[in-house]
Amino acid sequence: MVGKKMFFLKAFLRSDKLRDQVSFDDFLSKYTKEKLTAFANSDIHNDRNNEKNLAVVLFRMDWEKDDEFFKKEGTSKLIECIKYEIREHDVLAHWEKDEFIILLPECSLESAEKISHLIKSIVEARTFINMRVELNYGISMHENDDTPDSFMSRAMENLKKCEEV
Repeated sequence: MVGKKMFFLKAFLRSDKLRDQVSFDDFLSKYTKEKLTAFANSDIHNDRNNEKNLAVVLFRMDWEKDDEFFKKEGTSKLIECIKYEIREHDVLAHWEKDEFIILLPECSLESAEKISHLIKSIVEARTFINMRVELNYGISMHENDDTPDSFMSRAMENLKKCEEV
């Protein structure tokens, strides 16, 4: 029997929200879609008797310059940099124009906070295309009755709360 988290990952993969909002460059598209498919079709990361937590972190980028060309190039470099900072089984995807997500299987809220803070620190210490960026993030933990929409909506709400502070 495949666990509830695996069914949730399959639903997340097929969701309209993911299909409509995620935009990838050519290289990242193949890489990320393969990872999502691997999660959806395999129970390697799912302890059948004791399912692990699933978290998503939604990051919003606030670039110091408002030039679309440089923001696009900077975002590409930023995503490339982050790929080397996350675990092998985490999923990184460019979400909207100034947002990206990291799906963290087998991750507690405390670990998701640490990972998010580490990524924020690393990114904000660097320059990308001669620009600095500020990151804000919201974290959502999977709950038993979640849909892909409710899962991401909670992350968006938590991001808004973070930006208000």
